[in-house]
This record gives sequence, C-alpha cells and structure tokens, in this order.
Amino acid sequence: MTNKPDHVGHRDRLRERFLNTGPEALADYELLELVLFMALPRRDTKPIAKALLERFGSFAGVISADLRCLGKVKGMGRSGVGSSASRRSRQRRSSSWAMRSWTSRSSARGTNC
Repeated sequence: MTNKPDHVGHRDRLRERFLNTGPEALADYELLELVLFMALPRRDTKPIAKALLERFGSFAGVISADLRCLGKVKGMGRSGVGSSASRRSRQRRSSSWAMRSWTSRSSARGTNC
C-alpha cells in the first residue's frame, strides 16, 4: 500500500464535490480554485485563491476586481489575469445576448402576459 500525498486527486475531488453538491457546499476559496484550475493547470491554486480573498474580501470582490489589481496578487501572472478577462468577456456577451433575446421576444408578444 502506498501513501499518496493529500494533494493527489485534489482537483478531481473538488470538481466532483461541486458537481454533486453545488456551489453552496464549497468555501469561497474552493470556488476560486475551480475558476483558477484551467488558467493555472500545474500550480497549487489554494494559496492563490486564499491570497485573492485576503486582498479583495470575497468571491464577488475577486470576480469583479480590476484586472491590473488581480495581476498584483502573487501567483496570478498573465495566465490567471488573461483567463479572468476572457471569462468576463464571455459573461458580458452572454448577458447582453440574453437581454437582447428576451427583449425582442417580449416586444413581439406585446404587453399580454
């Protein structure tokens, strides 16, 4: 029997927990770890997530933080900041598309509910 370090399989376990129990079951730093996994595939994201929370106060604070400020957090680097910028662009695009789509459908129906 081999003793594996605790971190072996951490990403898979965290992803499974998220998928099985939802975001409410995870601490803010764990949600940030999930966000950082793709941007920083070979790094330990827990200390970075905790540093982000310490700097910006909450998950929402990190997600809405200025990209230049994110880049000043040790470990974020260009990949982490670039991933954040990309994610924000997709969210804005999705939100504006959803609003345009909803508005055009609402207009087409008139005021009857």
